[in-house]
Amino acid sequence: MLFFLGWLATRAKSEAVLPAYLVGLVVAGIFTHQRTLMLRLRTIAFALLTPWYFLKAGLYVSIPALVTGIGLVVALLVVKMVTKLIGVGPLTLLFGMGRPSSAYTTLLMSTGLTFGTISALFGLNNGIINQAQYTALVTAVIGSALVPTWIAQTFFLPHTPEPEQAREPIVTVPVAEGEE
Repeated sequence: MLFFLGWLATRAKSEAVLPAYLVGLVVAGIFTHQRTLMLRLRTIAFALLTPWYFLKAGLYVSIPALVTGIGLVVALLVVKMVTKLIGVGPLTLLFGMGRPSSAYTTLLMSTGLTFGTISALFGLNNGIINQAQYTALVTAVIGSALVPTWIAQTFFLPHTPEPEQAREPIVTVPVAEGEE
């Protein structure tokens, strides 16, 4: 099945990682019952597959294009963060989260890192965008994952109360008859 999806992605001039992404979405329900399988596949994906994909995607980033297009990168990053705040923020408040928890949740939701890099790489490989545009898009996508996470962890990290110190149990030693 995965081979067929990989072949189909190649024929459609799509990224090879896209079928894995879609299969992951489809079989996510199975993993709620098969925790061990999920942990093993996650380990394989994060240890072997993910680094190679992001290395490949990162090799197309042009440092000169990044320097000349830094204004565009910042503009795209601001637009992505503002739309995230508009799209997720009100829903967190609607579901009764307090303001600090709402801000924390909003900042950590929907980074779009995987799908953003997949779509940018697709556009570059199929001639839809050039390398300078790819660099701006990928940098903004990565920034939209890093910057909100840093803000959330620095300023809005929820504080959980410390658990009470466990008291040492009182140990009673049974006394045999006749002993005191």
